[in-house]
Amino acid sequence: MSGKDPTTELSVAMDDPLAGKIRDSILGVENLRTENRRLANEIRDLEVTNLQLESEIQSLNLTLEQERAERRHYHSLANEIITRLDMVARTVDDVVNRAEQEVCRQRKETPGAKLPDIEAPSFRKKVEDLLNGNKKAETFLNGDAGDTAQAVSNIRLS
Repeated sequence: MSGKDPTTELSVAMDDPLAGKIRDSILGVENLRTENRRLANEIRDLEVTNLQLESEIQSLNLTLEQERAERRHYHSLANEIITRLDMVARTVDDVVNRAEQEVCRQRKETPGAKLPDIEAPSFRKKVEDLLNGNKKAETFLNGDAGDTAQAVSNIRLS
């Protein structure tokens, strides 16, 4: 070889078929080397992308497992709450049934009896007196000398 790039020598005689085949082979080898370098670069890029994707998959799997654990915890908590609410519902039903039975028993024992009047708490009576316009009602326990009573009756009048 003379040190010249054989791919650029166009002065090869076209009459010599062996020289043409050699030139084509050298061009083919150069093309293969170029494509090999390109594919090697592409493989490196794909390996980097593959590592990134595998890392992302691991991260997503960890997150998924954490969310599953959290869901199991909340599901367990919800089941416990449901169980307790069911117990409360049964207790309320039992109390209501007993109260109904007691009322029925009392009605059978005294069919025409009237329920006794329940005294309203003193605070409620004072408010009712004020709302009904009884200015002489005792004032609230805060010792405001009737200012609150006047305010309540003003509200009632408007």
